[in-house]
Amino acid sequence: MYRLGKKELESFDTSSLPNIQPVALWVIEYLSDQENDRFGSTETARYIVESLGRKTSKQAVQSALTRAVKNGLCHKDGRSGFKIMRKGQDELLRLMGQDRVIHLEPGKPFAASVEIGKILSQLSGDICINDPYVNDSTLDLVHKHLSGKQVSVHLLTNRVHEESRFKRALGNLVAEGMHVEVRKLSGKNLHDRYIMDDKSFWLLGSSLNRLGNKESFIVKLSGDIH
Repeated sequence: MYRLGKKELESFDTSSLPNIQPVALWVIEYLSDQENDRFGSTETARYIVESLGRKTSKQAVQSALTRAVKNGLCHKDGRSGFKIMRKGQDELLRLMGQDRVIHLEPGKPFAASVEIGKILSQLSGDICINDPYVNDSTLDLVHKHLSGKQVSVHLLTNRVHEESRFKRALGNLVAEGMHVEVRKLSGKNLHDRYIMDDKSFWLLGSSLNRLGNKESFIVKLSGDIH
């Protein structure tokens, strides 16, 4: 699972966080590593008081993290404690005013597909995809991660590879009830790849159908840029 960098967490002033819930999320994310990513309310409260110098109690932390579980920010294991989830990381990043960067290693298209799938599955409402080079594999990702959701997908591109196959795939998506609109610009006016919905803006270093073939990054940009 993606982890926020220790340096970016250490450099952040937790006193600016509005209440105890994001502070507790910050502590869990900061203390997490490959061997342990679950922490109890007692341990979390102790760190908040002793290391961050912020007044709280085990009961207050327990209540805050229980609410976080209900909102999908954390997962609770009765034996091992609380674990921050991707949604919790996103909320923490939003409150910290920082962008997320996901590094995609070269030659690992399956791992890249998993990462972009996590992003697509979080989107809602009107989804705008700007990608200058697309083919039927682009639509495969759209179908895999967005079918069955009440969304509208608007795809803008410059070039469609194997256009006849693409049109057949698009027709199949529409026949299955998905709302997918594709528009093609003439010339080479598009360059950057990005995905947007009403709440988020992701910048991609590679086209969707080539993610993982070469080293690239996916960056979640701040609300101001969105």
